[in-house]
Amino acid sequence: MIENDIIAPYASAIIKLLKGILYKDDSDWDMLLNNERNIKEYFGKIGVTLYLDEAEGYAYLQQPDREDDDEQAKPLPRLVRRDALSRDVTLLCVLLREELQEFYPSTSNSTRCILSKDKIHDLMRPFFKEQTNDVQLVKKFDSWIAQAVKFDFLKELKGTESEYEVRRILIAKIPADKLNEIKKELKSQDKSNA
Repeated sequence: MIENDIIAPYASAIIKLLKGILYKDDSDWDMLLNNERNIKEYFGKIGVTLYLDEAEGYAYLQQPDREDDDEQAKPLPRLVRRDALSRDVTLLCVLLREELQEFYPSTSNSTRCILSKDKIHDLMRPFFKEQTNDVQLVKKFDSWIAQAVKFDFLKELKGTESEYEVRRILIAKIPADKLNEIKKELKSQDKSNA
């Protein structure tokens, strides 16, 4: 059994980072900020980088690909998973990122970009041909929304009827300079599938 004095006081923040994104509204956010140097050092020893954006209110781990000149260096196994998003979930993330871009320069008093499920459906509809079975299309949209929630790009708001907060992590995951590049790639895929 591990003695309590061996466990770092910031262990819960480390564990949450290993599970995914840590947001400002999490109870361990202050723990992360107060122990940032120690946590960065901890992850640095195993080849993982802590990305912390205090202003935007999120932190996550990245595992850069090793590009050592030493060919005999043993490559590290992946700790931080890379999830490949489907074309449709990528499209949803791009649309959500654009909503964030329009929302944050606004003079709104709100600090959170909140969208209803219907609004998200409306954002996606122009990218899909008219279908006779709208119920089936809405089910697909809902499954992609559920995946965005799973990846922590959307947060379903409790006590509301299908409202979601667009998480600001999308700003880091889809930087403005990459946004147009991804949109062009999606359009070229559409043309090749037509």
